[in-house]
Amino acid sequence: MTLKLQFHYWFSDKSHTMDALIHNKCERELLELTKAIAKICGVNIKMETEPSGKGGLKSWLTITAKSPKKTAVTKIALVNTVVAACVATPGQTSMSEIGNALLDSLAGNVSEAGKEQLQKDIHALKIEFANLLPLLDQSSVVKKRRSTFYDLLRKYQKVKSFSVALTDETKKPITEEQLVAREEFKSFIVSSNTVAPQIIESAEIEIISPVLMKGKHKWRGMYKGEPISFVMKSDDFMTLVQSGKVEFKSGSTISCTLQIEKKMNGVGVERIMGYNILGVGSYSENGKTIETPEAKQKQKQAVVSKRQLDLFG
Repeated sequence: MTLKLQFHYWFSDKSHTMDALIHNKCERELLELTKAIAKICGVNIKMETEPSGKGGLKSWLTITAKSPKKTAVTKIALVNTVVAACVATPGQTSMSEIGNALLDSLAGNVSEAGKEQLQKDIHALKIEFANLLPLLDQSSVVKKRRSTFYDLLRKYQKVKSFSVALTDETKKPITEEQLVAREEFKSFIVSSNTVAPQIIESAEIEIISPVLMKGKHKWRGMYKGEPISFVMKSDDFMTLVQSGKVEFKSGSTISCTLQIEKKMNGVGVERIMGYNILGVGSYSENGKTIETPEAKQKQKQAVVSKRQLDLFG
């Protein structure tokens, strides 16, 4: 099952030339996207590109394993398929539909002699693809690389569409070209580098340096063995601290709802921008764990909500 990826730029003036700098930038994004997908698939790859063909501007990318004897051929087929599915799938859509359709196409392009084994291989690939989907669909690096690629094409008016297909080793198409028209480019572009905050319930933080005054001054603490600075946004807990009802000593900890703010950099890598404590469930005092009033109130509200659901459900 030796495959190639065929990338095809379609031009409005029916020519076969493209601005070299833009083309190089686009190809780099496709290569970086392929590397990111291969990493998620657990494959160490090398890539070779081939000269352009007629009809717009075509290029072929051959992906091989750096250690062929240790890597199943089907793993490389999976990487090829996922790259094709990714390039053809808009930003907020799962790669599932196009990916499975491409895998089905592979099963239909083989002689009867090898069909039974190939169908078994495709079935195994579908299972592996399904297991990887959450990581593939949510990868910020994959999203950002794909976004940058289509943003480059959007700004280059000559390109009217872009397509991707899988071919055999002789460049004969195995799957239909997955065509993305110019008016669809914007649906692939990530409009913001902001990432949805990560919320961690019952996070344990050892307090190093509390802040007793009101304002946006940051506390210091240890979270998972690492020092962090954070903003205490629980007014209820701040009231306890400022009134002297909670005193911190060496080794004092809190169990809290921790919000981690993140942002993507230019290549899609997530960076932590800040930590916030949204609520405190309990704190330690002289070796004892003490539940906070806000935690007790939250539990009461949960009981009331459950009763209402039971009553009207």
